[in-house]
Amino acid sequence: MIRLATPYDVTQLKELWDASFHDPMNYIDFVFDKITGTDDVLVTELDGRVVAMLIMIPVKFVYKDEAVNTLYIFGAATDKKYQNRGIMSKLIEDAENRAKRLDARLSVLVPGNPYLFDFYRNRGYSTDFSLRCVNIKPGMLDNAVDLGDEMKIDGIKAEDLHRIRGAALMNIPHISWSLRQLSFVMEDSRMYDDHIASYQGELGNAYAFYGIRNKKLYVKEILGSTNEAQMAVLKTLIEKFSPKYAYVNLPELSKLFYGEGEIRPYGMCRSLTVKNSIRDLDAYMNLMLD
Repeated sequence: MIRLATPYDVTQLKELWDASFHDPMNYIDFVFDKITGTDDVLVTELDGRVVAMLIMIPVKFVYKDEAVNTLYIFGAATDKKYQNRGIMSKLIEDAENRAKRLDARLSVLVPGNPYLFDFYRNRGYSTDFSLRCVNIKPGMLDNAVDLGDEMKIDGIKAEDLHRIRGAALMNIPHISWSLRQLSFVMEDSRMYDDHIASYQGELGNAYAFYGIRNKKLYVKEILGSTNEAQMAVLKTLIEKFSPKYAYVNLPELSKLFYGEGEIRPYGMCRSLTVKNSIRDLDAYMNLMLD
């Protein structure tokens, strides 16, 4: 039986999440205490137990002056004992039908493992969202400014980040978070010991979600009003941490390091209406709860 979750299911939902994704318990609590209420969780119940679930998050796909209602499928999981029975396929179909009734025109998701791209492709999804991953090499930031103390770590407010992000992506088709959702994304990032570097000054404004792992600097997202501001943030991070390697994820259409990097698949999309397709738009999806 497919149904919406109830507060009585939360313990089972957390257990299923733990068994499927192996996240720390404080993160699992964060998901079910803050990111979603049970009204947004669709479950399959068999034998008196919740055996599969997914979270339905409403987002917007923004293209030019149009904002399209979109379903973001997050946290899709099936108990190992019940896998390979088509349970998740039916659950996704039910979620899509519910989304259609709420005038959603797209369904998007981020596969948690490479093999899942084929799973979702067989269910009508296409890899419409990719990232341009750039390895920062010696010399690429020689002309950038070291901001020193002008760059702040974890000092940016959600309102400012939301404003900067919206302006930077104005001409790029993208998945857009509401201010409330973006504040959760920021908290989600910090729970995994990632941080947000930011700068607002004469060069413009910019921010970078980043993490340091084994002397590697990984910038999940960097956006700003000018290339100069973004490059200055990158240079200051590298000067601060002296990593052996530095990687940056960018929209394909970003002017930063234009033409550099490797295009890598990231998110998938399915049109819930016959007329709409985003396959040729070089659309951008990032900062997802993935």
